[in-house]
Amino acid sequence: MTREEEGYVSPRVMSRMIRVLHVDDEPADLEITRILLKRESKWDFEIIGVQSAKEALKRLETEHFDAIIADYKMPGMDGIELLEAVRRSDKGYARIPFILFTGKGGPEVAERALEKGANRYITKGGNTAAKQCHALAKAVVELVRGEQDQGQGQE
Repeated sequence: MTREEEGYVSPRVMSRMIRVLHVDDEPADLEITRILLKRESKWDFEIIGVQSAKEALKRLETEHFDAIIADYKMPGMDGIELLEAVRRSDKGYARIPFILFTGKGGPEVAERALEKGANRYITKGGNTAAKQCHALAKAVVELVRGEQDQGQGQE
C-alpha cells in the first residue's frame, strides 16, 4: 500500500490552508458541509460558500481558490453549466479542481460532468453527512495536492 492509499498528506499541503469555493443554492447544505469539512482535523480548510453560480464566477474573478465544490441542481445556472463556464475561461481559475457534489442526478449526470471536465462526482445520498464530507475532504486534498505536485516538481 502506498503512502497516498494510507491517507498520507504531503507536509506542503498540511502547512497551508486549502481555500474551497462551495456553490449550493441551499444555505443549510452550505453550512452543514462547511461545519463537517472544518471538523476534518487532518486538513485546514477555508470554505467560502455562495448560493449561485453567478456569484461563484464573480468571486473567481477576484479571489484565489484551490478547489471548487458545486451542487448540480441550482436555479439560473446548474453545476455543469458552471463547470463549463469555469473550463472555458481564459483566466487562471480554468484549471482549478472541480467537484460536483450533489444529491440530484445519477449516472448520466456524473458521466456528463466528467466529460465536461469535472475532476470528481460525489453523491450526497447514501452515507451519513459525516462520511460524505470525509470523502469530499479527501477528494479535495488529493486534487489540490496533485495540482501542487505538478506545479512544484517532486517532493
